[in-house]
Amino acid sequence: MNKGMMKSKNKIMLITLGCIGVVFLIIILIGAMNPGRESLPSVDTITVTKGDVTQEVDASGSVESEQKKTFFSPVNGEIQTMTAETGDTVEAGQDIISFDLESLESENQKAELNVRSGQLEMQDAQQQAADAASRQAQAQARIPELEAQIEEKQNQIFSLQQQISEVQSQAAEDAQIQAQIAASEARKAYEGAAAQAELEYQQAKEEYDTVTKPEYEKKLEELKELADREDAPASAQTDYEYALNHPPAEPVMEEVRPEDYMGSASESQTAAAPDTSDLQYQIESASSELAQLQSELASQEAAAQTDTPGLTSAAQEQMRISNNLAELEAMNLQELIEKGRKGIQAEFKGVISDSQVTQGATVTQGMELFTLQSTEQVCVEANISKYDFDKVKEGQKASITLGDSEYQGTVEKISKIAIPNEQGTPLIGVTIHIDNPDDNIFIGVDAQASIQAAQAKDVPLLPVEAVNIGKDGSFCYVVEDGKIAEKAIETGVTSDSYVEITKGLKAGDQVIQDIGSHEEGDRVVAVEAAE
Repeated sequence: MNKGMMKSKNKIMLITLGCIGVVFLIIILIGAMNPGRESLPSVDTITVTKGDVTQEVDASGSVESEQKKTFFSPVNGEIQTMTAETGDTVEAGQDIISFDLESLESENQKAELNVRSGQLEMQDAQQQAADAASRQAQAQARIPELEAQIEEKQNQIFSLQQQISEVQSQAAEDAQIQAQIAASEARKAYEGAAAQAELEYQQAKEEYDTVTKPEYEKKLEELKELADREDAPASAQTDYEYALNHPPAEPVMEEVRPEDYMGSASESQTAAAPDTSDLQYQIESASSELAQLQSELASQEAAAQTDTPGLTSAAQEQMRISNNLAELEAMNLQELIEKGRKGIQAEFKGVISDSQVTQGATVTQGMELFTLQSTEQVCVEANISKYDFDKVKEGQKASITLGDSEYQGTVEKISKIAIPNEQGTPLIGVTIHIDNPDDNIFIGVDAQASIQAAQAKDVPLLPVEAVNIGKDGSFCYVVEDGKIAEKAIETGVTSDSYVEITKGLKAGDQVIQDIGSHEEGDRVVAVEAAE
């Protein structure tokens, strides 16, 4: 039995060796049939695919509350209890401050203010009587002086108007003379320029016909001979075609236009307009002063006839106190006590910030107590580079990272002013609302945001490393007719990994992943790279 198996194995080995010999013989025959074919280097290519790409803009900032309220004391009194301090979290409706109302002194304040009001009323009456007599005497003495000043100012304005008329007449005469002189000079300049242009053209034409053109034709003939040689380098034909298509430009005579020179004559005539701005300014100033004098004269004449005392500072103070008294009288003692008994409650869930008082402190009506910042209506006040402002729009979505937590956000506001940071780099402020806040939100902590600035769906895509950028724009390398060629493209939305191709390539096209040490024009074999 073992001998039979040995014979079968030997038979299989002989058949296998025979097949290998046949294949080897076929390879030798193919090589003999193509003796001049050379082995070309290969380059890896990748396929332009279709898909979605999202451009993201990174921003950093801090968490801020969008809802803040500062609470003030409604009464005069002492803080009996205070259940929260700066940094504490409170729930909506939670009692924060209660007041001890034993020291409420509303009635006492009313009495003091009433006494003060009476004193000021008496002072105001005395002040107004003295002021009225003084103003009437001053007005009567002031009227003749004002009338003389008004007449003097009117004469000054008339004299200035006469000066402007004389200056304008003289300037018109001077302008006409200057225009004639300028026209003559312009004509001479034009004729000289035309003659010079003709001379320079003849010289350039002679240089072109005797030197430039013969040298170019000689060089073209040499390039043609080199390109026609069998051992000519690959660039010889390209150099010849480039030289053939780029002959030296023939000289062109510079155009000399009469209007280029005659225009100066018109300008000289226009420039001759007189400068009366100083006189006009004097007239405007004098007119303004005249109006003020006339207004003051009318006021003094009215004051000399009948004078109504104005409201003095003492009367203003009395009115202010009277208003305070009216407010205190409208809010009776019982209303103040009710406000004090109610105390201060949190109107929304949040954290206490900037507390100005502590338990046991004495406060007065209107005194600032603390500020409450919401932890449910929050945002990230971030900054973006000035190069990204045109990519970010209101309403765009963003992902936000606070420590180990991640949240979703929406761009709500973009500042219209770029503000330099400590290094002097202009940054633009962006407000990103946090859509899903939780109990891990801390006001004032640093936050990182990634804004989804732009998105393109079902578009041609290339990996970013396959796209090159030159002085004329974006391009990539492809294999055309067995040679490496540069392909100009236009790009759109770009992410960290992929670039949208808007022009120059379509889905399915092959692009060289990396030309390595190869150069444009090298003959290669394209091999699609593995995924």
